[in-house]
Amino acid sequence: MQKAVYKNLDLSVSGLQWKLKKNLNDNFNKLEKSKSIPKIIKNILLKRDLFSMEIEDYLRPSLRKLTPNPSILHDMDNAVNVCYEAILKKEKIGILGDYDVDGATSAALIFNYFRELNINNVDVYIPDREKDGYGLSKNAISFFFKKKTNLVLCLDCGTNDIENINRAHSLGIKVIIIDHHEKKEENKALALINPKKEKDNSGLNYLATVGLSFLFIIALNANLKKKSFFDKKLIKPKLKKYLDLVALGTICDLVPLKSVNRLFVKKGILELNKKNNKGIKTLIEKLKINKIIEVPDISFYLGPCINAPGRVGNSSLGFKLLSFSNQNLFSEIVNTLLKNNKERKTLENIACSQAKNKISILKNDNKKEQKFLLVHDQNWHSGIIGIIASRLTKEFNIPSIVISSKEKNTKGSIRSIEGINAADIIEFLKEKDCIINGGGHSMAGGFTLKENYIDKLNFFLNSYFSKLSIRNKDFLEIDIILDMHSINISLIKKIKDIGPFGQENEEPIVALNNIRPIFIKKVGKLQNHVFCVLEDMYGGTLNAIAFNHSTTAIGSALSKKRNISVAGKLEIYKSEKKIAPQIIIEDILIL
Repeated sequence: MQKAVYKNLDLSVSGLQWKLKKNLNDNFNKLEKSKSIPKIIKNILLKRDLFSMEIEDYLRPSLRKLTPNPSILHDMDNAVNVCYEAILKKEKIGILGDYDVDGATSAALIFNYFRELNINNVDVYIPDREKDGYGLSKNAISFFFKKKTNLVLCLDCGTNDIENINRAHSLGIKVIIIDHHEKKEENKALALINPKKEKDNSGLNYLATVGLSFLFIIALNANLKKKSFFDKKLIKPKLKKYLDLVALGTICDLVPLKSVNRLFVKKGILELNKKNNKGIKTLIEKLKINKIIEVPDISFYLGPCINAPGRVGNSSLGFKLLSFSNQNLFSEIVNTLLKNNKERKTLENIACSQAKNKISILKNDNKKEQKFLLVHDQNWHSGIIGIIASRLTKEFNIPSIVISSKEKNTKGSIRSIEGINAADIIEFLKEKDCIINGGGHSMAGGFTLKENYIDKLNFFLNSYFSKLSIRNKDFLEIDIILDMHSINISLIKKIKDIGPFGQENEEPIVALNNIRPIFIKKVGKLQNHVFCVLEDMYGGTLNAIAFNHSTTAIGSALSKKRNISVAGKLEIYKSEKKIAPQIIIEDILIL
C-alpha cells in the first residue's frame, strides 16, 4: 500500500480534490482482535461505521442474532392484534400498496404470506398515479367499500392521509398503516407502524416499508403460533424465503444500506438467486441475466422494469408479477413490463434533454448562484418527473423540483441532497397554501400544485432557499491506495464481503498511483465506454473500463497515455473464456 501524495492544489480531470478517508477510532479495538482479516480489508474497515457491531457480525451477519424484535416498533403489537382478530373472524382484508417498487414488494410480501395461511379473501388495490394520485384515495376507499372490506393495510403510504383515513373510519373500514414517510399530522388509523413518528423509539427509521412489512409478518407469525393457529394441516410458514422481496424493495427505495437493511439485503440477495419467486425468475430470464444477481442488477435492470408500469402503464403489474396469484400470466406480464420500461426510457430521455435546455436558458438569464432547480412543462408525463429530478440533482448537485402540468392536477417531484430535507420543503409549501397535498422523506417527495401557481411556487422556493447555505461537494473520498500487484480475485471477493453497497455503505474507492494506459479502445453499442489496460512502473497490468466517458475529460486523459493516478471500484470481470480483476474508473489525476 502507498501513502497519499495528493496536495490541496491537485485537482482531478473532473475538478475534484482527492482526499483519503480518515480512520474511525471506534474501530481500532474491534479490528485489533481479529487476526484472520487481511491488512487491506482492515484498512478499509477502519474507515467504516460498523454501527456498534462486532466485526464478525458485520462481515458474517446472522438473521437469528441481528433481526430486531418487531415489538420495539410503536403500534406493532397493536397492529398484530387487530390483524389477528380479523383473521380469526374471517373478516375481509384489503391491501393498498404504493405504485413504486417498495409498495409493490410490500403488498406482494403480505399477500403471499396470507396465501400461505389459506387466507384467500384478500383484495389488493394499487393506485393509478394519474387517476388516484399518491396514497389512500377516494377511489381506493370506494373500491374497498364495494368489496365489503373490513380491514385495510396501507403500505408505503397513508401516514399523512388524514381526510381519507377518517372517511374510511366513518364507513366502518379499519385501517392499519405501515409506512416510512415523514409524519406531520394525526389520523384515525387503528395502528400506525412508522419509525419516523415521535412516539417511536425503535431507531429503525432508515428501514423501507418492505423491511417494516417483513417485521410485521414475523410478529404476526409468532402471534399466530402462540395462539395455536397452526396444526398438522396448516404448517407455520418459513419467512426467510420472502427476503428476496425485502432486498428488492429496499435497494430500489434507495434507503441507507446499513445495519438491519444491510442484513436483510445481504440475506435477501441469496434468496433472490434461488429464483423461488416465479415472477422474478421470469423477469431475470427475459432480461437474459445469466449470472449471479447482485445489487447493481437490481438497481439498473429488475427495479426499473417493476417500477415502469407504476409510471407509464397499469400500476398493478409490478405487484402481480411478484405475487402468487398470477402464475400462468408471468410471461405476459414481463413482456408488458419490458414494453413499459422501454417507453419510460424514451419519455425520460426526451424530457431530460428538454429540462437541461430550460436550465441552460435560465442560467444565461440569471447570473446568480443557483441553490435549486425548478423546471416545468405541460407535455411531461407525471410518471417520469421523479426520475428527471433525480438525474438533474445528480448532475448539478443541488435540489431539483420538476413540474408536470399535463393532467388536470399539476404534479411536482423533488429530489434533494444531503443536508436539505425534501419533506421539510413540502411542509413549507403547505404552510404557504401553495400545494393541495404532498409528502415524502429527506431525499425525495411529491406534491400536487394549485392551478396556475408556478410563479408563486418559484417565489416561495426562492424565499425558502435564501436562508440556506449550500456547499457543493468538491472532493472525492479515497478509501485506500493500492499497489497494482496486490489486486487479485481473492482480494476483490473479500472487499465484496463488506457489502452489499449502497447509501451510507458506499463501495470502496481505491486509488492506483503513477500508472499509464498502454492500450485503449472505445467499446459499447454506442462506443460510449472506454476500455483500457493500465501498467505500473514494474510492468504489472490491470484491465480498466470507464463507463460513459468516451467523450469526457476522463476519456480524453486516457487517450493521451500519460502517467496518471486512477480512482475507481474493483470488480471481477467474467466471460465464457476469462475471469480477471478490473477497475471501474471513477476519476483521473494527471501527474
